[in-house]
Amino acid sequence: MASSSFAIHARHHWTFQLVLLGSRLRLEGCCDSAEPDGEPLHCSTWLEPLDAPRDVANALIEHPSCCV
Repeated sequence: MASSSFAIHARHHWTFQLVLLGSRLRLEGCCDSAEPDGEPLHCSTWLEPLDAPRDVANALIEHPSCCV
């Protein structure tokens, strides 16, 4: 398993990580909680070979989900 992290400007509460699992690439996002004692939001999605990670990250922000 290999990984690489990045952030998107103007989305300062989100961090992202690209994770290579075998032959598949997963994008994982984490958002700080809006409440002081709240849990952070973790979500993820699979990337297709031609997907741009930043475009997929923006879509994940708009529609949080989790891949299995």
